[in-house]
Amino acid sequence: MTVQSIGSAAAAETTLRAAAANAGLFFGVAASPGRLTSIVGQEFNQLTPENDMKPATIATSSGALQNTGNADTLVNYAQSNNMLVRGHTMVWHSQAGALQGASQATLNTFIGNALNRWGNRIAYWDVVNEALGDNNTGSRRTQWPHTLNRDANGDGDFFDTGDTDVIRDSFIRAKQVVQAGGLTTKLCINDYDVEGLTVQGGTPNRKANALYDIVRNYRQYIDCVGFQAHFNDNPNSIITNDLQANIQRFADLGVEVHITELDIDDDLSNNDIGAGQAENYRKVVRACLNVAKCTGITVWGIADSESWRSSERGLLFTGGSGNYQKKAAYTAVLDELNKGRVPVNPTSPASTTTPPTTPPTTPPVTPSVPPTTPPNPTPGCSATVSLNSWTGGFVATVKVTAGSAPINGWSVQLTLPSGAAVTNAWNANRSGSSGAVQFGNVSYNGRLNAGQSTEFGFQGTGAAGNLSPVCTAS
Repeated sequence: MTVQSIGSAAAAETTLRAAAANAGLFFGVAASPGRLTSIVGQEFNQLTPENDMKPATIATSSGALQNTGNADTLVNYAQSNNMLVRGHTMVWHSQAGALQGASQATLNTFIGNALNRWGNRIAYWDVVNEALGDNNTGSRRTQWPHTLNRDANGDGDFFDTGDTDVIRDSFIRAKQVVQAGGLTTKLCINDYDVEGLTVQGGTPNRKANALYDIVRNYRQYIDCVGFQAHFNDNPNSIITNDLQANIQRFADLGVEVHITELDIDDDLSNNDIGAGQAENYRKVVRACLNVAKCTGITVWGIADSESWRSSERGLLFTGGSGNYQKKAAYTAVLDELNKGRVPVNPTSPASTTTPPTTPPTTPPVTPSVPPTTPPNPTPGCSATVSLNSWTGGFVATVKVTAGSAPINGWSVQLTLPSGAAVTNAWNANRSGSSGAVQFGNVSYNGRLNAGQSTEFGFQGTGAAGNLSPVCTAS
């Protein structure tokens, strides 16, 4: 997919937050009130409470709120420093505190109280955290709150109308609260070891596939997906070359994708926290930048010494207690952010032959027979559709390809069958929602060189049937 290039001749930014903002994403940090030193507001434009919004801290057994002082401090700090806030987290098997063993009704009460307490001051909330089991099984966890799940028809999933699913039911409640309160808060699901399409050795990442199925089935409730990105030498936790492809796969469902808890174990660079670790950070940041709907990266702490994985030296700074030193990884991240978003499928660069600076000494000879001038190729484009369908809905990905000449813009018309309707679209402007629907390029993906492609997508309700796109170039 082609995304906008931000690079220019302007001077490079000198902080992570400024460089990220120029590239169209946030770059954040997890922190506690005791670590709100000047570097937080200086370097980061998003803040995640590391522990102070977890149920063990703020939930009572009835789903009411308590002990919100530290969370309030973090939210107020973020507002004062023009930072987004990610709420973390509502429904989780770990650090549940007094909510441990609660019913869905009590979880729903807590979800409502947490959303309403901070309202739009929180841009993103992790509604459900770490719902899938370890060891690449692709299965749901079996401990509470997933003991609330019931597979009513015995088909092996929890997606059917008669099933009980704590994931679905929690997101439904969260969406109800957001809509009732007119909130802009986006609702996320967050997990680890879901970053690549594969794990070590090329085995399919079944955990990532299971998360994909959840998001696809519950897309109407889920706005964003968090890849925790605690990278280490566990076979299921390495940085694979298909990280970007997996980010793109989720983005094509129409959700925002975030790297939410990033740290990179020095074991992945043979204990080198210099150039080796820097290159690993560069790979991860670039994978996000290359996908338009990857809209944020958050590191899980400031300095190695303050990390929950301090012995693995996985963050961007050394030092501590407000006295921090930038690592090579910091410089690599800043450099990638300053490069901005670039095309995933760039075409071959044009010829760089330097024109002559002086005229030729002899005039050109006029041929006795005029040469035959080939006609200019007519601008044109083609479009193909791939569908991901389920009962009651679908996601379509449309690939637009320029013909034998460059184009400056495109539009695609699709006719939906009766009963089908478009609910949202990405990487395209849309006119209409049913019947004949028109899609047009946005600012960053209209200009295509000959043979170059771009993609847009849309989600719909009903059955898509067989779609035949008609592409018109300008």
